[in-house]
Amino acid sequence: MNDFLEYECKYFTVPELIHPQILAAIGETNSLIRLDPDCLRDLDTIREAWHKKHKSGVYCNRVKFGIDSRGLRPPNDPDGGFYSTHKQGTTFDLEPVNGKHKEFFLFLVELINSGKLKAFNTMEDRKFTPTWSHLAKMNHSKKLLIINK
Repeated sequence: MNDFLEYECKYFTVPELIHPQILAAIGETNSLIRLDPDCLRDLDTIREAWHKKHKSGVYCNRVKFGIDSRGLRPPNDPDGGFYSTHKQGTTFDLEPVNGKHKEFFLFLVELINSGKLKAFNTMEDRKFTPTWSHLAKMNHSKKLLIINK
């Protein structure tokens, strides 16, 4: 545990949350302080609740498979939009280990709508991301905003 940080994830490792280019350029601590602590708490809440229901985990980055842009992305990352909130440490793409993508999306919607998640308030429309769920903390007043990219 790093006493310098407000919060560290219990269930996601640093490489799962941060693109390898960022880690190589500025190091682990300087990378971690760029992640929103309330988003990290929400990630742990999601993992705990999904595991309780399915005895299965949740993926973010899977670097060994070349999937490295689902958490904090570098400014020059070709994945996603140029102004992606992934570059602000407030957005993560998640995938259920058990492959139940539609159920996972609806599960996340329910966690947000029930108030169990404190930071995440935005998701991308599932028709654009059928094999992962895009979660973001954005500046709006809705409990849940579904965006079209």
